[in-house]
Formats: sequence, structure tokens, C-alpha cells
Amino acid sequence: MDRKKVDSEQHRRPLFDGLNQHKKKEKVSFHVPGHKNGMNWDETWSSFQSALSFDQTEVTGLDYLHDPEGILKESQELLSKFYGSKKSYYLINGSTVGNLAMIMGATNKGDQVFVDRGCHQSVIHALELAELRPVFLTPDWTEMDQAPLGVNIKNLKEAFEHYPAVKALIVTYPTYDGMVYPIEELIEYARERKCLVLVDEAHGPHLTLGDPFPTSALDLGADAVVQSAHKMLPSLTQTAYLHIGNQSSDALKNKIEHYLHIFQSSSPSYPLMVSLEYARYFLADFTKQDLIATLKYRDLWKKQFKKAGLTIFQSDDPLKVKVSLINQSGEELAGQLEEQGVFGEKTDGTSVLLTFPLLKKETKITELFSIHITQSVKNEVPKKMKTPLLIAPFVELDLSYERQTSSTNKQISLAEAEGKIAARNITPYPPGIPLVLKGERIKVEQIKQINHYLDQNMRVTGLENQKEVVFFSEND
Repeated sequence: MDRKKVDSEQHRRPLFDGLNQHKKKEKVSFHVPGHKNGMNWDETWSSFQSALSFDQTEVTGLDYLHDPEGILKESQELLSKFYGSKKSYYLINGSTVGNLAMIMGATNKGDQVFVDRGCHQSVIHALELAELRPVFLTPDWTEMDQAPLGVNIKNLKEAFEHYPAVKALIVTYPTYDGMVYPIEELIEYARERKCLVLVDEAHGPHLTLGDPFPTSALDLGADAVVQSAHKMLPSLTQTAYLHIGNQSSDALKNKIEHYLHIFQSSSPSYPLMVSLEYARYFLADFTKQDLIATLKYRDLWKKQFKKAGLTIFQSDDPLKVKVSLINQSGEELAGQLEEQGVFGEKTDGTSVLLTFPLLKKETKITELFSIHITQSVKNEVPKKMKTPLLIAPFVELDLSYERQTSSTNKQISLAEAEGKIAARNITPYPPGIPLVLKGERIKVEQIKQINHYLDQNMRVTGLENQKEVVFFSEND
């Protein structure tokens, strides 16, 4: 690893220490939450009760997330110092709240912005809430499974020729599958055009470790970056970080803080926050020996999967691996793995994505066991779509968010939906990336792709009864 040297301060855990001191000090609770340190949970929950003493509220000495002056201020300052940001924040409503606050804090109503078409739905929701005028940039697509692989510099430059007044570029990096692309080129060019760069780095909170991991967008000069700590670090589900880049203005920082206060709970969870502190503490103490143990664990499992006859694909992120079996769908393969107690992160048409943990050298790892896979003859792998969904390098919505509010909705069968303007995002899971955008005129290629997902029994939200489309009537 070539990570920057960490000072001794990073071994401190002010929030954890503060909660521990309070636990020893408090003899009886007459404050919220109602479980009163777990006293009214029955004995069947004994394994959970020990954690409830940390489920506190803003009593004396425990600070307040939205106006920190004590241990939470100190804890977040350690986070900022470790990541090398201008300022960093704990998020207790996931990367979703980070994306909402970041985008609304960086823009004003009516601003035109560039958005990576392969973005998460929370980005789409932020665009709608802010009433922005998005121009969606078509990403490159992976050849293996046609997953989005980020915007290329050629398309970005061409888009700027058509839309020179764009205020922000919003991209996803790395991809859900752990792939990266030359984002530094995009950041540098956007800066030349005086355009902010906002990055949904949900799957990259560990990239700050350096080699062999890809470089974080924060280190490459992005103005603001959101990371899902719980996805790749040892923190609790629903936890995330938001970082402000060093070159960003105080005005941007202050406005993002304002929206964090609006969108996040006024009763932030202390177990969530202390897990965020632990994740930073864990990273700060991650050594070369720990990295060796991590990669050894991954490689041992890769050998097991290879012995079972599976094809292995290693992503750019050392912790993301795909496994597949010829002539078998990802769903079918996942089913066989789950029967043996192996649960992957997600499936696509042809593969299963596995997400490996960061490990300390002394960690007691899960005991390896043999994997047995049989070739099914019942189902054939659905044919891949031959062309990407969108041919144009960039597209605007056909009905603005402002006009959508005064339009009425109707329903029509999916087969007849070509040319209609979608009144809902139509989103396959995983990965939760909208296939059809609310306000976009539906194309025949998109209908084919929706049917492609439905034929694989994948969950697709935004349809009525999996067969009808809700659209905006243009005759009202």
C-alpha cells in the first residue's frame, strides 16, 4: 500500500470513549429512547441488550450531530483529517441523504447539470427535488455484461459544446461492480469549464487505502464525494460519509451542511455514529500485513469457486469478484450457491457479484468449504441485448420536473408504451439504476430491455402489476 502516513491521533475514538463514560455514569434513564438502556427488553433479546446502552440521545456530554461542539466534532475532525478533506460528515441516513444534500447544496432551482446515466435512484430524486434541468450522459458499457462503466471524456467535451452553462457534473465512481474509468480527466476538464464535480462514491470508502485499490475521486480533486461506509467498511447498515474537497468554497460547504440538517433525522442514532467512527479507526490501523491477509482470504475462495467449475472475473477493486457458469443465468447460479449457504451481493443475467471484506491479520475467518455446482439444462441464459439502451451521447428529459407537477397520469400496457412519457422511474433491482427516467419518452429498445429483465424474474419497480406503464398525459 502507498497510503499516506497516518498520525497517532487516528487511534483515538472520542465518541466511543464518551459513550463508555456515560454508560458508567448513568444509573437510571429518564430520557428517550423508551427502552431505557434495554431495561424493558425481555431475556430472549439478551444478546442484543448489551448494545442498547449505546443507543443514547443528546444528553450532557454526548454532543449533537447537527451542531457538534464536543466529542462528535472531534470524531468528525479525525475523519476529515484521515481522508484529507476540507470537512467530513457522518451520515445516518445512508448515501441517499448524502446525494440529496450534496446535489441540492451545489445547485439552484433551474440549473442545468450533467448526470451520468448510470446513476443511483437517489441522484434522480435529488434532481427532482431541486427542480434541476438534467442532461443525462450515456456511459460506456462493459462488453461482458453491458453494465454502465462511466462517462468518457469525448462525450463530456461534446456535451459542453451544446450546454456551456452547465453548473455541475454528477458521476458514479467506482461502479457497483467495482470497475473504474479515467475520472481524473473528467474532473480536470470540468474544472476548466468552471463546473463543480459531485461524485457518488458509494462503493469506494476504502479507496483511501491506496495501492492496490483505485484512487478515490476525493484525492483526484472532486468538489464533494459521498461514500457508503457500510458497503465496504465495518460499520452498520445505513451509515455513510460525505466529504467536501479541499478546493471547494465555504459557500458550498455551508449550503450542503444546511441540507444535511434538513434531510437527516433530528434524533441521530448513536450506534450508527459510533460504528462510523470505528470504520475510520479500523482503516487508520490497516497495515500491509492486514492487506496480505485480506487478499489471501479472497484468493482462497477464488480457488474454491474455480474448483467448482466457475469462471472468475476480478474487477478493478480487489474486493469485488464476479463468478459465472457457461449457459447458466446469474439467478440460477445464485440459487445453487445460496442452497450451500453462500450469499452473493447481486446477480445479473450471467453472473453473481461477490463482495469481500477488509480483514485484520488476526481475524478469525470463515472456514472454507467445497462448493458444488451442477450444470442445469432446464433454463438457458437469456440472450444479451445487442446494443446499449441509449444511442445518443446525451439526452434531456422530454417533460421537465416543473411541468410534471401539473400533468395528469394514465396507464397503458408495456407493449403499447413506446413514445409515452414515463410518470415513474422504471428501475430493475439490482442494481437500482433507473432504466427509464420519470419525464423521459419511452423507446422501443427500453421496452425490450424491461421485458428482458422480467423474463429473468428480476424485480422491476415502477410498473403496475409488472405489465403496465404509468405515463404523463400530453393532452391535458
